[in-house]
Amino acid sequence: MSKTPINEAILSQVLHNVRNGQLRRCFEMGLEPEVLAQLQQPSALSLLLNTPVSWCNVTIDGEMVKKILNSAQRSDGEVRMIERALRLGATTHMLQQFFGLSPQDVALQRLMMGITARRGRWREFSEETDADLWYRWTHLMKEHQVSLADSVAMLDIAMLVAEEMKSPDSLVAEDAPEPLSLAVIWHRIQSWLREGLYPPSQGHGQLPRKPSAGTKLAQRKPGQSSPAEGDPEP
Repeated sequence: MSKTPINEAILSQVLHNVRNGQLRRCFEMGLEPEVLAQLQQPSALSLLLNTPVSWCNVTIDGEMVKKILNSAQRSDGEVRMIERALRLGATTHMLQQFFGLSPQDVALQRLMMGITARRGRWREFSEETDADLWYRWTHLMKEHQVSLADSVAMLDIAMLVAEEMKSPDSLVAEDAPEPLSLAVIWHRIQSWLREGLYPPSQGHGQLPRKPSAGTKLAQRKPGQSSPAEGDPEP
């Protein structure tokens, strides 16, 4: 009689669990207490080990295999960029768009990093803050010579802006407002691009005016609520 490799592998795991007192795992595998008692007899072990009949089935979770392989293929730089984006307030949608992470992946990553996803309306900020944001972004875009076609480089610039505006030097006053999240900054950048304000030569050569709350609401479809801070407008 020829052994069945899968039978041998499963039986070896069962015996390992029994020797280490992990009977619950044996039960979860489908073995009843009476069967485990019989496995104490060498003749029963020999019968299960040498039978040509396969007495167990193994299934492969293809999606989980792909997820593990894709995760392993991420470079260290990409992993650091994902963690950096999360710390700065990136949304789940942004991480899906740039890195292909599923909502479950993002939730798990936030949990591992101890980050809570913020919900609620995006807070309003002053025209001075908007002008500062515009200056920092355009300056960094020019300094690093970033192409609008390079979305990952664009995201990196947005993160640099978020880090600059989050630095202690930018929050000197005691009543200084909470720094803008990466999600808010990215949404504002996208609005400038849609309006054709960047590169400046294509616009009007002046700082964009920050739209008022009323203007934003007027542009939405009837019944559409203000976006949550964690969910930018499409």
